[in-house]
Amino acid sequence: MARVKLIVSRDDVAAEHHALFDELAALRGRISGPSTVVLHSPGLARPWNEISEFLHRHSLVEAAHAELAVCATAREKDCGYIWNAHVPLARKAGVSATTLELVRDRRKVIGMSGAEMAVVQYVRQLIQTNRVEPNVFNQLLRAHGPQWLVELTVWIGRYQALAGILNGFDVRPTMAIEELPDVPRPTATAPARALQSAPRVEPITRREQVPEPHRAIFDVVAEGRGSVRGPFTILMYSPVLCRRHLDVGTFLRFNSRLEADSRELAIIATAREKDCPYIWAAHAPAARQAGISKAVVTVVRDRGDLASMPAAERDIVDYTRQLIRNNAVAPVLFDRLQGRNGVPWLVELTCLIGHYGIVASILNAFEIAPVPDAEPLPLAGGQKGS
Repeated sequence: MARVKLIVSRDDVAAEHHALFDELAALRGRISGPSTVVLHSPGLARPWNEISEFLHRHSLVEAAHAELAVCATAREKDCGYIWNAHVPLARKAGVSATTLELVRDRRKVIGMSGAEMAVVQYVRQLIQTNRVEPNVFNQLLRAHGPQWLVELTVWIGRYQALAGILNGFDVRPTMAIEELPDVPRPTATAPARALQSAPRVEPITRREQVPEPHRAIFDVVAEGRGSVRGPFTILMYSPVLCRRHLDVGTFLRFNSRLEADSRELAIIATAREKDCPYIWAAHAPAARQAGISKAVVTVVRDRGDLASMPAAERDIVDYTRQLIRNNAVAPVLFDRLQGRNGVPWLVELTCLIGHYGIVASILNAFEIAPVPDAEPLPLAGGQKGS
């Protein structure tokens, strides 16, 4: 049973949100899956949903590749809901039964077609090691081009984020026709490798690099930051998707119920778990400025023991770690955060972790490093217990 009341009827939301409920329900005929949770934060629900609408309706990634990536992500994140929903779609799109069985059982990619093998390797490497090896990245880039690969990466990051919502709030399929067996996950035994010195594609930092119809999106991104940098230099290869990603980030930064200290702490905890030096360099100073102590930042950076942290900060870092490392959150921790902060706050925390997981996927896959004199993120060893 889900850990919170799921929003499935317009009567489950306040009257001022009925129009939003009707709008989202009309897209697929009903409210289901992650939306039943995210609607606890109505202001986030529309921009959050619009990323999925872009991917499913406008992405360059063909259905077979997209659905295989989603299924492989569901397997890596142990998300039975996504697996149950997308295996039939993958079969319909032409993904072979052999490939789906190999993915389901966490077996080696031998036996897959070359195209399927590359997609599964990309997913596994990105989630298991927070890096993608050059041969896999380059194979997909040569075959499909930068925009396609950006969108594939967002498919993977997006479904990691959705798995976080479903797993964190314990939302399960009503009828599990496609069972996801309990197969042990690989354990990280070595630190992530350092990023290479140059990005894998040319970053988009100048307006003239963008086709004329989409330069207004470039301008919106640049206006809020003074320039286009970081993940946006890669996301701009898919301008409409970039704008939708920006809208989610804008809500989470400026309209969320999370206070600045909680928000920045969750971001740096995500950066540490995803081994993302760019996010760390950008947000560790922001976390200190928001009131997170140097000692707490150091514990997060070094994957240290949480016992010395203040209780509220400890729970945020522990929630982030459990969600990313274990694909689940202990009931006692979930209940404590919900009791202290409320359901909408916890929904927004979970979506924030997922959003910065997408950012980390882009930065790590395309090897976008911070400037040389930025605050470093050491290549800490394998994941330790919470």
